[in-house]
Amino acid sequence: MHIYRRIMKNIFFVLISLLALPSLAQTEVNAFFTGANEGTTYYLPDTRIEVTVGTVCITKTPGEFNRYAERFLRINNAISKSETFWEMNEITIGFSGKPNPDKMFTVKLANGRTASNISIDENGIIESINVHSEKKEKNAEQPRNEAPESANASQYMTEEMLQATSTAKLAELTAKEIYTIRESKLAITRGLSENMPKDGLSMQLILDELNKQEKVLTEMFTGRIDTVYHKTTHILEPKAECDTAKAVLFRFSRKLGIVDSNNLAGSPIYYSLKDLKSVKLPTPEELAKKKPLKKDGICYNIPGKAEFKIYTPTRTLYRKEISLAQLGTTEILSKVLFNKNTGTKVIFDTSTGGIVSIEK
Repeated sequence: MHIYRRIMKNIFFVLISLLALPSLAQTEVNAFFTGANEGTTYYLPDTRIEVTVGTVCITKTPGEFNRYAERFLRINNAISKSETFWEMNEITIGFSGKPNPDKMFTVKLANGRTASNISIDENGIIESINVHSEKKEKNAEQPRNEAPESANASQYMTEEMLQATSTAKLAELTAKEIYTIRESKLAITRGLSENMPKDGLSMQLILDELNKQEKVLTEMFTGRIDTVYHKTTHILEPKAECDTAKAVLFRFSRKLGIVDSNNLAGSPIYYSLKDLKSVKLPTPEELAKKKPLKKDGICYNIPGKAEFKIYTPTRTLYRKEISLAQLGTTEILSKVLFNKNTGTKVIFDTSTGGIVSIEK
């Protein structure tokens, strides 16, 4: 029965939205109560911190002719042994709202109609009033994984190279083929080739193929490097009393990458969170004397500020002042702002419940 009521309420909300006037006439806000079936119910959020860590797995593989790289190609940094290791390449911070069940409210009109001008997100958190807020879409793009050419080097070898009876001889002939390819590229780019391409597109196709051949053959001396990128997200849900001087966010190992915070195979990456006391909260004595909040309007948060830091024992990886709903207070926008003569437009931050913009 409860599910049925929820479905019918959502359908009713959509229908009324299509017919809505550009104002919230005679808005009345009441605290949510069990069984409420009139009006639009919305949450104010608690703020979650989303720490996204970019890592890269690097695999180095020596080439077949790595011993001859200096001798034939004057390359002195050829890969000499197989190796796989991990590196951290970026840390980004995002925020999202988690509905606070203690801050659940129902907005209804005096005549019983649903307040259709209120927009809420998929979690039921208030987004805007009398205006459509622009939703920020999360970037789903994944980093490009760089892998060596899959072509087999033997397909670029001449008959003489394939008939070589020793590794040293084959390495020498392969180096000569590399130099021949380079000379061909220079001749084309300088316009000195006997068989010049007819147009720019043909020239680029030929140069691309020559570059591919040179790369594959050169890697037989230098070795190759594979890079595979990964992203992991760690979510923190701070409490109202959130001061944390030192806590393990995750652990990182050059051999294993990111591991759990309790896996001692990795070195700890710490975080700290310090309440900056930017919002003056009432003392217990003041709370006892304070009159209950009159929910006669639209409730919103005034978020507090905190310093958030991610660090290792030797360096700071990230430090920034952030806003958290948990460290602030809840206030009211008077219903007078939303009568038929004003129709105030408000956009809220769904991660903090704070006001982004307000205009008549």
